Amino acid sequence: MPQNSSSESKKELYDQETGSSKDVTPAPTVMAISDPEKGYAEGEIKDSGPPDGGFAAWLVVFGCFCGGFATLGFANAFGIFQSYYEGVIPGATQSTIAWIGSLQYCLIFLPGFVAGHMADRGLFKLPLFIASVVLVASTFLIAECKTLWQLILCQGFAIGGSAGFIFIPSLSIVPQWFDQRRGRAYGIAALGSSLGGTILPIIIRHLMTEVGFKWTVRILAFIVLALMIVFNLTIRPRVSIAKADRVHVPVKEFLTHKAFMTYVAGVTIVWLGIYNCLAFLDVSAQRIGVSESISVYTLVAANAASGLGRVSSGFLGERYGVFNIFILFSIFSAIMSIIWPYAHSFASLTTVAVLYGISSGAFVSLLPAGTSYLMPKHMIGRALGFSGIFMALGALVGNPIAGQILISTGGFNAVGGWAGATVFLAVFFLIMARRMALGHWIGKF
Repeated sequence: MPQNSSSESKKELYDQETGSSKDVTPAPTVMAISDPEKGYAEGEIKDSGPPDGGFAAWLVVFGCFCGGFATLGFANAFGIFQSYYEGVIPGATQSTIAWIGSLQYCLIFLPGFVAGHMADRGLFKLPLFIASVVLVASTFLIAECKTLWQLILCQGFAIGGSAGFIFIPSLSIVPQWFDQRRGRAYGIAALGSSLGGTILPIIIRHLMTEVGFKWTVRILAFIVLALMIVFNLTIRPRVSIAKADRVHVPVKEFLTHKAFMTYVAGVTIVWLGIYNCLAFLDVSAQRIGVSESISVYTLVAANAASGLGRVSSGFLGERYGVFNIFILFSIFSAIMSIIWPYAHSFASLTTVAVLYGISSGAFVSLLPAGTSYLMPKHMIGRALGFSGIFMALGALVGNPIAGQILISTGGFNAVGGWAGATVFLAVFFLIMARRMALGHWIGKF
């Protein structure tokens, strides 16, 4: 197929997804194109179109909010554990402790292909319930861990793995409920992980001084239990995928979709550096003389500001294009990561934390939105899961590499340089993915 024709077909597909083309009228039955290059229908969704609002739709978003709070929000609060474990785990270093948080991030995405495929096939409620039970039980068990390998198994593998069967499937059903308002829906859902990363460090730090580490973790587990109850009661798919497509695992379609694979490369590289600053903010504050009781608020400030970034980027993405806003916010995040080590007072470090939080917040909000505009609706769960396999690799090694750089250099300057450089490299791939999908350099996408 000629390049121009391919570019036009991708642009038409995007217009249909976003509603940006005034000439497009939604049809009663949506034919899902599994290969935009070939143009044939692999499966179909018997549906008259997403409602783009209403009580049931926003209830699903609230369920995603609760799921994000208990999974990615928990992972975003790992900075407080990083600081605590350093002083109490025998023989542990910044780099080895960072493996716990990295495993948590990694396994939120690694099982995504299996979990997303199960969700697309209609196996939705039972896997979510089982994963919720494992998540709550594993959180309780952290209180009984005494060695590094026990924490890696429990907080890394068990919590991260169970979160992987919650986070990706919940994101995959948002496009079933929202079309033109999809950006804001993802932004509001992403607030959950931001709020978790904001509130949990404060709760954990204060409870540790009042009731000790064990009861702090147990109270945290009860919070996760309450969130998972709400999550399981509110989240549900709206449409049923045609049986002909349920057995199909479209790996070939993914691998041959140039724009999608370039996008996957970009978001994988982002993971190498996007959260280095967040993981070491608390530690870096203590290194410049901020007391342990106050240093946690740099982490709180970053996560709170991240909520503003997640919601605002969702609304801005609807107006100016998801990829355009994703790229812009990522550039700003790279700049803040490089500046971070040069903040040598609590006030300046908090300012950088806020600006970093706003810019990095778009990553969580627009990451699934970007995938949903590149792929047809009936493949979004599998597409998110497929990209999650690669993102998991970046999430796994990103913070330990930063920790090793810290050990080798003795300071955060090189850590910030590493973080900023990786995000800038990721921006290049995002720009190229946008060009491939849109067909030209200028335009809303």
